[in-house]
Amino acid sequence: MSPKKKNKMTKNTKKWIFIIIFAFLGFATLFGEKESTIGFYLSKWLFVTFGEYYKWIFAPVLILLSGFMIHKKEANFDMTRLGGLMIFYISVSTMIGFFQDGYNSYLNLYPIVLDFLGKSMTFLVFFVLFLISLVTIFDFSPVNFLNHLFKVPAKIGEIKDTFVGDGIKIPKRDEKINYKKLKQESKKEEEKRKLKEEMERLKEEKYRLEKEKAMEKQSKINFRDKDDAPKKIEIEEKKFSLFSKNKENNNEKTVIKLNRKDNFSNWIFPELSLLNDKSKNQVSVDKNEIRRKELEIQEKLLQFKIEVEMQGYQVGPTVIQYRLKPKDGIKLQKIVNLKDDLALALHAKSIRIQAPIPGLGVVGVEVPNPKREAVYLKEVLGSAEFNNKKFEIPLSIGKDVSGNTIVGDLADMPHLLVAGQTKSGKSVGMNGFIMSMLYRFSPSELRMIMIDPKMVELSVYNGIPHLLTPVITNADKALNSLKWSVAEMLRRYQLASKVNAKNLIEYNQKVEKDEKFHYIIIIIDELADLMMSGNKKEIEDNISRVAQMGRAVGMHLIIATQRPSVNVLTGLIKANVPSRIAFTVASQIDSRTVLDQGGAEELLGKGDMLYYPTGAVEPVRVQGVLVETSEVEAVVNQLKLTVDPDANLMIPEIADGKSKFEGSIMEGYSGDLDEDEEIIKKAIEILRAEKKGSTSLLQRKLQLGYARAAKVLDILEDMGIVGPSNGSKPREVYLD
Repeated sequence: MSPKKKNKMTKNTKKWIFIIIFAFLGFATLFGEKESTIGFYLSKWLFVTFGEYYKWIFAPVLILLSGFMIHKKEANFDMTRLGGLMIFYISVSTMIGFFQDGYNSYLNLYPIVLDFLGKSMTFLVFFVLFLISLVTIFDFSPVNFLNHLFKVPAKIGEIKDTFVGDGIKIPKRDEKINYKKLKQESKKEEEKRKLKEEMERLKEEKYRLEKEKAMEKQSKINFRDKDDAPKKIEIEEKKFSLFSKNKENNNEKTVIKLNRKDNFSNWIFPELSLLNDKSKNQVSVDKNEIRRKELEIQEKLLQFKIEVEMQGYQVGPTVIQYRLKPKDGIKLQKIVNLKDDLALALHAKSIRIQAPIPGLGVVGVEVPNPKREAVYLKEVLGSAEFNNKKFEIPLSIGKDVSGNTIVGDLADMPHLLVAGQTKSGKSVGMNGFIMSMLYRFSPSELRMIMIDPKMVELSVYNGIPHLLTPVITNADKALNSLKWSVAEMLRRYQLASKVNAKNLIEYNQKVEKDEKFHYIIIIIDELADLMMSGNKKEIEDNISRVAQMGRAVGMHLIIATQRPSVNVLTGLIKANVPSRIAFTVASQIDSRTVLDQGGAEELLGKGDMLYYPTGAVEPVRVQGVLVETSEVEAVVNQLKLTVDPDANLMIPEIADGKSKFEGSIMEGYSGDLDEDEEIIKKAIEILRAEKKGSTSLLQRKLQLGYARAAKVLDILEDMGIVGPSNGSKPREVYLD
């Protein structure tokens, strides 16, 4: 790029030398003193060459040419203009000779060509040459000149109509506005010129960067350091054995301590060595490539008259965020609307514009990183952020666009909704959450209920001691486990109220070790399949009840769905599950369903997510952790080995469709129902809602016959739910 700049500087210098010479010769000819020696010889030479009118032939055109070259920045004096000057002087001298016989001038060709062309043709030919010389010297267009010439009478007429006639007229208001309009147009022209200059500067810088990159590449190919020559390596003979090798590997192993709430003294936590190490091949960033992208962003925005100043960049695992500050007076929405144009200019699959970035006062343009970097679970689990004591239930989320580790606290969320289409990384992200809890808590501190209608995602966790019940795949059993969760939640509230505890931590501090509550995490891998099972209303009600009240007694929900439609993520569920994670979704409508705003449809898949926790102003773009199936299996197998296979740690009755689960309304009833349990449950709900009980009410609501409705009412009386018959009056209901 530097040689080009030098040539440009040389041309500019030559141009100004010619301007000074022409101006000097012109003014010296007009105003120079003939008495001086230089003036005498100069005037004598001009007189012989141009004739007696040399002052008015030689000088004016040189002065005009100097002014023209100053005004037109791109105008330079070259051989074309030199030829134009010669033609001008010859044609003018010849035409003067046409009108004045005996005109003495070396450039007067009239006597020579008269015999060949004739008088009229001679004048016509040299007049045409005169016009050609003007066009050549001044870039003069005769057509434009004639157009302006014909407009002069009209302008004179306008001036005459304004100031002559019935006296002097005051210009009208609209005529004043026209002058203002002319001023605005000139201002726009000036802005266009500035934009053009800025674009030229950006193009030059881009060209320089590309040239430097090409030269650097060429130097790597052509040149080789002397030190790169092959060296002779001495090989030391050693004896290897399997045991010594293992010992070496054990010594080199990095030990990372985790901060755990270890209340289970005999519990053996999984080792971090079971997880994959971070890749040694770190993704390098080409600064020249980043600078080139910055220039392309500026250039594309300048094409739409948007001036911005680049404020740096942040390199993340998935994207590079370019930060820019727009000029005062530019609306941010104008930049957001140019998202597709920027993606085209940057040759990107898709880009995301964050306008503005909260707390920074700049706009972020997120462009996919050419080489993505995986975020490994081991790296996050060993980070200071994950082991921060302020987190009650830390979850490994991933890394943001700045490369910072992001860890969420499920206790603060207090429930999490995860959505994403196939191959978006949703299931891998769920495994990351589960593994985070397995590495942090013993079974005495945290238990899980896993609901997996698809039967393939969570079945690998079957057999770990953290499960309250085997992984549930049946929709009816899933509903029963949710009902058990509601009953368990109410039971915990009753116990907490007895010791005046507001939450799980306060309760555990006030009671004995054996009476302490453990966290219960309910994980639903595919909510859509569960909602389509036929029990949509009951499932929605039970999820909402746990979501509303479960936080205080240590019960939390993690709900995932592949289809984030409004009939799956109902308003009631969304209102009670405030924290959201959106992986890649199919459309902007799905993104709005999950996050209440667009953006998730622009993600790149494979763990690329928008993390929107409770209290956040804007979603944070994060690259989720990578958890391989082999890692999950290794951890699960180690957890299974830590407990006695015969130990009865699970409560299978939770998922039993006909169980009288702990805390349920039917607990303690030992009589023979002799009736469908579902009918009994529905009757209980009706009586709870109506606050009264009668045979006719059950007949009408359950569409039963009189005898069967009376039988159901008698069973409810035996259970202590309704009072005895009171004549024609409705029975009293003992439910709250």
